[in-house]
Formats: sequence, structure tokens, C-alpha cells
Amino acid sequence: MLERVEGDAYVVLGLSRDADDAAVARAHRRLARRHHPDVAGDAASRRMMRINAAYDAIKTAERRAAYERDHRGSTPHDGTGGAGDPPGNPSGSVVPFGRHVGWSLGEIARIDPGYLLWLAERPEGARYRDEINGLLSRMGMRTAGTDPTPPWRRGLPYR
Repeated sequence: MLERVEGDAYVVLGLSRDADDAAVARAHRRLARRHHPDVAGDAASRRMMRINAAYDAIKTAERRAAYERDHRGSTPHDGTGGAGDPPGNPSGSVVPFGRHVGWSLGEIARIDPGYLLWLAERPEGARYRDEINGLLSRMGMRTAGTDPTPPWRRGLPYR
């Protein structure tokens, strides 16, 4: 049974995705010489386990193909798109970033209005600010005509 690799096996071994068997073996030997517990001490044993698991996962062309098939489309989770697919019934501008990537502002307002409050105050949300304020005003979360941007961000003196 193959051991599960923590992270991306190619990153652990410092390889590009087009590496061949010889390059994988060289990378493993190079890292093993530096991180083996007999050389680097007991503290390196966890790192060596990661290196061995990564090597085991991609050491042959067949294993690399299986690894790619099993890990296709998986990326380290950074929160982008964390809200999942849009719920439907889009209205308004579509947001191309953040946890609601691909969602319209209307969809976000129905599901997560707090995100709109947060987005309206961020530089990324500046281009959507008027639309967000309109949505939040209709929901009773903001009075019409109120600019949520703090005064110091608008260039006004702070009191």
C-alpha cells in the first residue's frame, strides 16, 4: 500500500512535472543524503518520511501517471472558491476572486451578506462598491447614500 504524500510530491522533491525516472531518483538521493536521520539527526525523520513518500508516489512512469490521475485538479486550498459553486439565479456583477469566485453579487447577498460588507471596505471591492451598497440598502443593512469606506481611505481627515 502506498503511503499518502503530504503536499505535492513534485514540490517535496523539487522537481518539475515533466521529470523522468532518472531525475526523480537523483532528486531522492540528493535529498536523502541531506535529510537522512543518520546524517541530520532524529529531527529530520519527519522530513525524510515525506521525501520517501513522495519518491514512492512518483518513482516510475506508471506511478507518476497514477499520481497525476489521482491528483488532477487538486491544488492547495487557499480559500479561493471555498464557498463552492454558485447557488443559481445570478444577478449583478460576477466576482472573479475570493471565496465566492464565480458568484454574482446578488447570489452573495442572498447567502452571505457579511461578505459583501467586508468586500465593500476592501480595495478589491472598490469597483463593486456602488452595486454592493445598493444591494445592502435594499436588504436594510445600510442606508442609501452611505459610503462605508472609512474617512482616512477616502482622503478625508479622521476625527
